[in-house]
Amino acid sequence: MSRLKEIGDWWKPDVISPEKVKKFIDMYPVFKNDVDCPAFKSQKEIKEIQNKNLRAQLELCQQFSPYYSKMFKEKNIDISKIKTTDDLEKLPLTNKMDYMKGPDSFKLQLAGVPGRQLFELVNWNITMTTGTTYGFPTVFWNTTHDEYSLLQFLIRSSKISWGSPDDRIFNCFPFGPVPHIGYLRAITAPLAIGASVSAGHTGMAYPMFPILRRMDEAIAIAENHKSTIIMGIASYIRRMIMRAEELEVDFSNLRAIHALGEPCPKGMREDMRKRVEGLGAEDVFIHNGWGFTECQGSLSECTELGGNHNPDPGLYFLEIVDPDTGERKEDGEEGVAAITHLNRRGTVLLRYVLGDIVRMTHESCPYCGRNTERIMPVSGSVYATRTKELVKFKGTLINPGLLKDTIENVGGIAEYQIVFTKTDPKDRYSMDKLVIKVAPTGTIGQKELAKKIADAVQKAAEMSASIEFVSSPSEIYDPMVSLKATRVMDARPPLE
Repeated sequence: MSRLKEIGDWWKPDVISPEKVKKFIDMYPVFKNDVDCPAFKSQKEIKEIQNKNLRAQLELCQQFSPYYSKMFKEKNIDISKIKTTDDLEKLPLTNKMDYMKGPDSFKLQLAGVPGRQLFELVNWNITMTTGTTYGFPTVFWNTTHDEYSLLQFLIRSSKISWGSPDDRIFNCFPFGPVPHIGYLRAITAPLAIGASVSAGHTGMAYPMFPILRRMDEAIAIAENHKSTIIMGIASYIRRMIMRAEELEVDFSNLRAIHALGEPCPKGMREDMRKRVEGLGAEDVFIHNGWGFTECQGSLSECTELGGNHNPDPGLYFLEIVDPDTGERKEDGEEGVAAITHLNRRGTVLLRYVLGDIVRMTHESCPYCGRNTERIMPVSGSVYATRTKELVKFKGTLINPGLLKDTIENVGGIAEYQIVFTKTDPKDRYSMDKLVIKVAPTGTIGQKELAKKIADAVQKAAEMSASIEFVSSPSEIYDPMVSLKATRVMDARPPLE
């Protein structure tokens, strides 16, 4: 593990540099031998790769995608006129409801087509969305071709976020009824770079086969394996660390936390870092990647809040759009993220709206020197806000991402939930009311904590909030029941 000591705290904004990134890459053959990695190519070269792959992908869609071949005909779209990614605005957006109506129609139908390779024909695996947008999961197909490309994506993602073959990675994503990318990629990413991996294997119980572990057992595994990186859902990792404090475990080998699956604001990062330092860790890099099923992995930070880099622009083209018109936004402007697949054989999506409000830059990263696009913070220290979380409150459309970032930075909170309700829950026409449910850590008196939260919310969003305390964090978020914490809830009855 001596090379890990050489890595040290290179991730810090005041320490990281392109020269140190190159030194890190040269330390490991799996990174150094990736000579075709586009990250450090010029933006002109990256554009040429994307344009070439786009033209090939469009040809495949026209011939073998039931959804897009039909759409091209119905809308009289001549794909020969779409020569570059700039021309993608000639295509309409694809929305989640389009996809959910018939997921199989987005899968390339290559079976029986002469000349296709076995890699393109075999359905290697499926993953599913976790159903947070419309309440039920949707299948996403990967062929062997896609699995190989994914492993390359994961190698390049790990290279950005300072994961190394010397690491002992602990996967604390839950196992459950839906095959989601978090659990699977926290296994395949370490394997792709040659690192070792162990898993807590917690999750949703299935009484017929009682194979899952409880949190205490998972913590013991992480400690016994002397884990150097923990990967998992941000809120679950924090709960696990809080329990580890109670158990007084040794996390002195820990050097990074990959908090994924949901936003991890600056206040939450600092809270986790302080806690693991109390368990023996030093200078822990807390990485908050922006991931989604449609890219089968996540974009990665080279330094905290430095932006989430696209690890492989030859596979995915990202744009920020107006969801109503499809018009592309300029760098720095907020809009809805859309993805176009550039080199896939299973599920293929073009200008697919992800449902995240983000902003993006194509400027070279001042920290690591990479030239791929980066997703930048949009609400305080949060990279993305779900469009479904936009709430009309007292006649004004508000972004709860700002509230979440504000509350996370207060301190003294074990769990919280933002609830939009009515002053009289039985009267749908009564005034709107904002309630913040809080499970305190006990480090601050409840009266003082309530005032801090209320004052912070008032200052940040000019909104009055009622603070309600609960006795246990599990009343707000129970990791044994749900995959992620529900931070925002609109409990108001629908108007008729």
